[in-house]
Formats: sequence, structure tokens, C-alpha cells
Amino acid sequence: MHLIVYSSQYISTGSDINTVLSSISTVAKKYNLEFSITGLLFFHNGCFVQIIEGPQQSLEGLMEVLENDIRHENIIRLIDEPIEERSYSDWNMDSFNLSDSQELDTDKLINISRVYKETLSTRTDLLAKFYKAMLKPAEYFKF
Repeated sequence: MHLIVYSSQYISTGSDINTVLSSISTVAKKYNLEFSITGLLFFHNGCFVQIIEGPQQSLEGLMEVLENDIRHENIIRLIDEPIEERSYSDWNMDSFNLSDSQELDTDKLINISRVYKETLSTRTDLLAKFYKAMLKPAEYFKF
């Protein structure tokens, strides 16, 4: 089993993003089931972050498709490593629009991924929760 987390920049104004996310989810559910891929897609202020898990060959095939998708550009792999087992075995795709959260940049995602890898074992479900928590506005963390 393998895990890839990547970020990319959406090529549009963002006004149609809910339609785009719905379309991506519909196509991905069929494709992912066929190729034994599970994952989730976050959208945040013009950026995608996707967490996908499955057989490495299937993930590389998907990444090739994604690299040719005209809806986004500047794909950066944040995590690309083997995992012991799948974290999302009961479904194959979901998407979240987090655009009401604070601003997000690639350097921040790289740092989040680095800290995660240094402190936790790679479990995709925990990684998704970790990203969501780290993307919340700072006032949520004031004590």
C-alpha cells in the first residue's frame, strides 16, 4: 500500500469550485473503485490538497492523469511513501471546500507534512485530521 499527498493550484476564479469538486468526486469514485484507490480532496483558497492511498502503480497512473488535468497546475508531492495499511477502506473519495479558513501556501503545507512525518506514523485518517486542524484560523488555538 502507498500514500501520496500533493498540492496544486486551481486554474480559475474559484466561483465554480463547488461544481468542479462535485464533478471530480463523481469521476474519481468510479476510477478509484476500479483501481483500488481511496482518498480525499481539499480545496482551500485556490489550492488543492489531495490525500490518496492504494497500490503504488495505481497511484502513479492517477498522478499521470492529474499532471495532465487542465484544472490545476504546479503539482508538488508533499508525501510519497509506503504505508502498512489503508486508512479509508470503506469509501473511495470525498472532497471538502475549506476556503473560509485562513490563507494557505505551499511552504506551510510542506512544513505541516514535515512535522507530521517527524512526529507521527503515517496513517491517512490522522493526516487528514492533522491538515484540517492546522488550517483552522489561529484564534481556535488561543487558550
